[in-house]
Amino acid sequence: MFVRCWVIYLFLHLIDKVSLQNQDEKVYGVVGGSVILPCSFKERVLKPDEINVFWRYNDSKIVCDIEKGNFSTIDQDVLFKDRIESVSSQYGNGDFSIRLKHLKLTDNGVFSCFFTDKPKILKLQVNETAPAPTNSSMKAQPAGIVTFLLGCICVLLESFVAKLWCM
Repeated sequence: MFVRCWVIYLFLHLIDKVSLQNQDEKVYGVVGGSVILPCSFKERVLKPDEINVFWRYNDSKIVCDIEKGNFSTIDQDVLFKDRIESVSSQYGNGDFSIRLKHLKLTDNGVFSCFFTDKPKILKLQVNETAPAPTNSSMKAQPAGIVTFLLGCICVLLESFVAKLWCM
């Protein structure tokens, strides 16, 4: 019975992790500030001619392109003119993150980083002011907590049943 509970716990934990990975990532910023929009490919080291990455905003507006390892803003939408930075020395390591500077409320939306057949989707939320600080440095992850608690309950039930059985 003990083994069964741990198998159930591990199964729930794995399902929890997979479901979190499928959600869009959220990035938060403040008007006038800047944010890093992360995008990476870590399966292997890339050659410059393999590096073709396309950043888009709300599916249609061109943010920037990285073609054959070269950063380009030639066809960039005017919304992003002089506001995008990228670190080309990191491309070989698979890091295609960009920095969006001088944030505006109109930057709220969905940014997509196309590198492979499955784009990385980021939802940017720009606020007028920074969020109020919280009293706790611990961030709650509800789905992870539920999985942990289910595992604890399973272990407690098993020990309770084992004690009853031995009486």
